[in-house]
Amino acid sequence: MKITIRWLLISSAVMLVCAASPLTGKAWGVEGHTLIGQAAAAHLPADLPAFVRSEAAKREMAYLQGEEDRLKIGETDETAWVRQWTTDHYIDVGDDNRVAGVVSLNSLPATRDGYIAALARRGKDAYRYGFVPYAILEGYEQVRSDFALWRLAKAQEQKTPGIGRASNAQIVHEREALTIHDIGIFSHFVADASQPLHVSVHFNGWGRYPNPNGFSTLRTTHNDFEDSFVGAFIHLDVVSPLVGRADVFNTIPLREIESYIAASVVQVTPFYELNKRGAFAMRDYSSATHGDGVRFAATRMAAGATMLNSLIETAWRTSAGMKPVD
Repeated sequence: MKITIRWLLISSAVMLVCAASPLTGKAWGVEGHTLIGQAAAAHLPADLPAFVRSEAAKREMAYLQGEEDRLKIGETDETAWVRQWTTDHYIDVGDDNRVAGVVSLNSLPATRDGYIAALARRGKDAYRYGFVPYAILEGYEQVRSDFALWRLAKAQEQKTPGIGRASNAQIVHEREALTIHDIGIFSHFVADASQPLHVSVHFNGWGRYPNPNGFSTLRTTHNDFEDSFVGAFIHLDVVSPLVGRADVFNTIPLREIESYIAASVVQVTPFYELNKRGAFAMRDYSSATHGDGVRFAATRMAAGATMLNSLIETAWRTSAGMKPVD
């Protein structure tokens, strides 16, 4: 099947899926994730290869933004896949800017295994605290390898004469399809980390922590914001203008990922202050307070789109010169 046909079939399903399926209580909801994907796609760096910037690719990447939430269907919490899946979407950072009081957000171990080991040495189960920095980093590294393989396939196609050229062209098409798929899947975790409640111990109400400001402890706080409020009031036209220019990071951008998550952590208290003022209420939507809530949500979603494009651009730029491992 040609890649263009595959993209067309998938993108044509977007409206059917969104219309027929209720939004799930995951980060930003499927609708919110799709908006972040669309906002990122509207601002892709111009030096990315044309196959990434095609309209079909943009539609597929936006659709796949929500795929990691759709996949939790008919599963129970006891399955091995769900144990891994649920923990890749968040990290519980405490008020001391540490995970479990052990690992500083400013100096995360280089790998998921190192993070697990660091917590285990203090008797902490990393699966309780989340892995989203590593879901982002690992996804980025896969996309970087995808770009490198596409470069090699494209070079092989261009130097192959005659009949063999068509065969190599098909390999290029396959690499393009895989690259777009992998961008779409890893982009979900990038977007998750732009949601302040996904990077905090105060993830669903303030919880059993000192609460001198009287912030909400309702256990519906999380879904009320990212599903109900975002689904009702946030649209592409308020997110897209806030998306920034893509940066180019270090080849292994763990420090930039830390800074990105830290910027979301900083917004946890402002979120609860706005929530206390009724900024995310599903009524009085003509009020100035409601407008503050819209701006807050749109700004965080735009931050996710900006970070996504920066990671895609970095993966593309740093993929040049990568060679197959013997």
